[in-house]
Amino acid sequence: MDVDELLQRHGVDTARLEPAPLSPSWREMRDHLALLAGCAICGDTCLSAWVVDAGRGPRWVGLCRGHTPGVLSELAAPTVLGKTGAVHG
Repeated sequence: MDVDELLQRHGVDTARLEPAPLSPSWREMRDHLALLAGCAICGDTCLSAWVVDAGRGPRWVGLCRGHTPGVLSELAAPTVLGKTGAVHG
């Protein structure tokens, strides 16, 4: 499941998510992860930062360990994954 599907499944209104640059650098992803208030789905501490475009332009999405797609049992920090530009730290 990708981030867009996860947001749809949980009824997250992407309009409320903060706008993001279209193609953020790794540094921008890492720095923004520290600024995210909580998981977009449950509010828990963010483990990953993503940029998705759900039809409203690119938006920052923070996800906790339980909601991070393809969660690994032990994340290498920092790791950049996927076309959406996930960063784990």
